[in-house]
Amino acid sequence: MSFTNVQVSLETLPRFADVEYEALHASYPRLVLGVTLVFLVPIYLAVTGFLLAAIEPGTAAAWLRAGLLCLALLLFVIFLAWFSYKSARVMRYALRQHDVIVQSGIFWRKEAVQPIRRIQHIEQHQGPVDKRFGLYELKLFSAGTGHFTFRIPGLDAETASSIRQFILRIQEDGWGDDDAPERIEPEAPEPVEPEPRPVLDG
Repeated sequence: MSFTNVQVSLETLPRFADVEYEALHASYPRLVLGVTLVFLVPIYLAVTGFLLAAIEPGTAAAWLRAGLLCLALLLFVIFLAWFSYKSARVMRYALRQHDVIVQSGIFWRKEAVQPIRRIQHIEQHQGPVDKRFGLYELKLFSAGTGHFTFRIPGLDAETASSIRQFILRIQEDGWGDDDAPERIEPEAPEPVEPEPRPVLDG
């Protein structure tokens, strides 16, 4: 059996531009924004109150510095809230026959691909806040790892259940085996007949 290493043309490779991504549920960005504000606003108020309480009466320069610091902190809180909301808005996912793709990122776009045949198990999770909005989160665990490879948040109950059942059905039925390389059996050597020996006259 001879070894072959044929060059692959880049034109024949699948393009991510041809993938049709699905958006998360419309209420998920608002959920993320609300959780972020619930976490950041008390911290902002506590820090602002501490700065204002530490100012000595009658010191205009100290009031100015504290005011600028509070303004900078407020802008930072607004940026974090916008960033969390926008990150949830731009997150997309795609489900194909052999893999799952999750696209995320605002300034730097990230695309994570998980082969379905490498998924060890999948969890459908719903936290207390998700329950309020009727949303679910899928966690995909890759084989050989103790943690999930990536997650797909912001799914309604029907979509999350459909994706989970689709992946489990592929694993049970073994779809995609047509793409597996064929096993090449070694050829048996042909039998060699012994050559006749010459007969010597006595």
